[in-house]
Amino acid sequence: MVDTKLSYNPDIAIHPGESLNDELDFLGLTQVELAQRTGLSEKHISQIINGVDPISPETSIKLERAIGTPATFWNNLQKDFDLTSARIATEKKIEKEINEAKKFKCYSELVGLGCIEKAVDWKAKTENLLKFFGVDSLAYVQETEAVAFRQSTGQFDQHSLAAWLRCGELEAKKIETQPFDNRKVKEIIPELRKLTSHPAGFGSKLNALCTSVGIAVVYTPYFKNTKVNGSARWIGDKAVIQLNTRGAYSDIFWFTFFHELGHIFLHGVKERFVDYQKKEKDNKEKEADRFAADTLISPNDYQKLLGTRPLNRLVVDSFARSKGIHISIVLGRLAHENKARWNQISNFRDRLIIQP
Repeated sequence: MVDTKLSYNPDIAIHPGESLNDELDFLGLTQVELAQRTGLSEKHISQIINGVDPISPETSIKLERAIGTPATFWNNLQKDFDLTSARIATEKKIEKEINEAKKFKCYSELVGLGCIEKAVDWKAKTENLLKFFGVDSLAYVQETEAVAFRQSTGQFDQHSLAAWLRCGELEAKKIETQPFDNRKVKEIIPELRKLTSHPAGFGSKLNALCTSVGIAVVYTPYFKNTKVNGSARWIGDKAVIQLNTRGAYSDIFWFTFFHELGHIFLHGVKERFVDYQKKEKDNKEKEADRFAADTLISPNDYQKLLGTRPLNRLVVDSFARSKGIHISIVLGRLAHENKARWNQISNFRDRLIIQP
């Protein structure tokens, strides 16, 4: 039984001019005589026969009248030539793109998130990556996300980072927000801070507050070797905070969230920031750090805590409760500033289950 679903894809495209030349030989006509019969120039007929010019619908009708071969015959030859040429060109382009596609070692991570289809061969993977990024060439991806790679002082996988950012972009586009209003952002900061004590449904409350002021918050699992903590950027007129959910320790989660919020609130003007592990920080990164730290724990309160003796877990717990924040946030800051050791606080850091 013949499988009618199989199709033949030739690896060369035959221009209809070759068939026209064969037809003229069969009929014993010269190009000059055909020109006289059709009113076409000798040059144009020569260019068709030599594969330079196409046979247009108008020309096919002229050929039908002059030599009797149906216009549909010439039209179909031209259509087949155009389709085959386009397919061959596309396949050659995909072959060139495969080397670029192999740099995206995060392909399986994208599959796991449902962002991209599973594939075995690199041709299919390449086509899937092109669709995922919405680009004509994967070489354009780093140009699209160039801001993500500025001021890098460490080694990380730029291709995986670009994929992580794209996941956030696609998710953010699904979220409807009110028009961005920086004045309203300032107004909701106290309400956002209350969520750091993890009341029931804090994830959905966080999202609702942010969308009400024009900010979309998206959560994307960590991609290997990206070293990314979060990002703050603009997609159209919408501000977007993208958070890495790796580990989801509450102190890291909330500091990162308010750090990214700080970028939006302080730096606005539709700048883009990707915050990853790095040794040196520019002024805007330092400003966002200070905004996060001071929003979570006011400078005066923090100094009072540092002056308390003895400074133990019970004291920190009481302090955190009195300020309406989770103890993990206080312990994480103390450890980060070398006021406590990480191994001393590890058992008391809370892990979050993010439910937007």
